[in-house]
Amino acid sequence: MTMNEYNYTITLHPYGDSPDAGIVQIDPAALYGYFERRDGSEGGGLWFEPIDGALNLIDFDGMAALPLKVVNALRSHGVIVEDAFEL
Repeated sequence: MTMNEYNYTITLHPYGDSPDAGIVQIDPAALYGYFERRDGSEGGGLWFEPIDGALNLIDFDGMAALPLKVVNALRSHGVIVEDAFEL
């Protein structure tokens, strides 16, 4: 699938209220999402698995460590993010 083929039904704004600052989008049916900071300094893919009706983050790419703002935004939305992702 290409990014245009996903149905991103979850949108989070971890970098502030302005969507221009950056975004996280998730397609829960495809168990895929991405994060990006609009200035290009951060970004990558997110992969999930379902656990008891919740999404569980199982992998990401694009950076050596997942930004804490992204981790916090995912957790605030009910996504399970293990402590190991907080490098």
